[in-house]
Amino acid sequence: MKQKIELNYQKNGNRMPSVVKAVDVLIFCCAAVLIVIPSPAQAAMESFTQNYGSSGSPLVISDAAVTPYTDFPETLNLPQFNPSQGTLTEIILTLSSTDIVGSEVYNYSSSTQSYTGAQALNLTAIVAGPYGLQTSETLSTPAFSGTVGPSSFAHAGSVSGVAADSTVSVPTSSFSQFTGSGLVSLNLLAAIPVGAYSGSGQATFFGGYADSFGALEVQYVYSPVPEPGTLWAGLAAVGFCLFRLTRSGRFSFASSVMT
Repeated sequence: MKQKIELNYQKNGNRMPSVVKAVDVLIFCCAAVLIVIPSPAQAAMESFTQNYGSSGSPLVISDAAVTPYTDFPETLNLPQFNPSQGTLTEIILTLSSTDIVGSEVYNYSSSTQSYTGAQALNLTAIVAGPYGLQTSETLSTPAFSGTVGPSSFAHAGSVSGVAADSTVSVPTSSFSQFTGSGLVSLNLLAAIPVGAYSGSGQATFFGGYADSFGALEVQYVYSPVPEPGTLWAGLAAVGFCLFRLTRSGRFSFASSVMT
């Protein structure tokens, strides 16, 4: 038995097998489906930073010469995460600080006094934030000499240092506090433990003080929502390829059987 199968085809005057056309459309359709099917979202991140104090105007941690003797606690307001952007997976807080410690002299007499060797030794400035954030810097001043007016304080001299950054991940149970369209308020505390002070002078008392300035940063790590434009483009491509497949995938076979 001998069988002959003829395939009739024609496209824009050029002869192309219908099978080839159908394969082309199927490939296009598969590519369109890949567009529609969401691939695993890449993590995105946005961050916000709020400063406290500045090099020219640091916040007072502790200073008997000023009123009030401290500027802490300090409240910092940071933007919340907008949930329309995606799903939060991690919140990272980073606290950075530059700390200043100095030697301080108090004259408790009614006349101006001279002093020498005014020094603050191993004075530690500590700045603490929420969820265990904490920076600390231990500094010592050189010995200073000078004069101090009657019944007054004098800053003999100071040194500064940059503390190591402190970074923590916010527990997921607190994510709601950071989610919304407003601000999240976070408090900073600061202190200096009792240090060692020295100096020499008549009717004078020697002590120390500490200031700080720095920043608190929040980083929001999230899985972004797929862009609507990408999905619509994929759906449109699928619809188009199905239309082409319907039009181009009709095969016309003419067969005859010869015995």
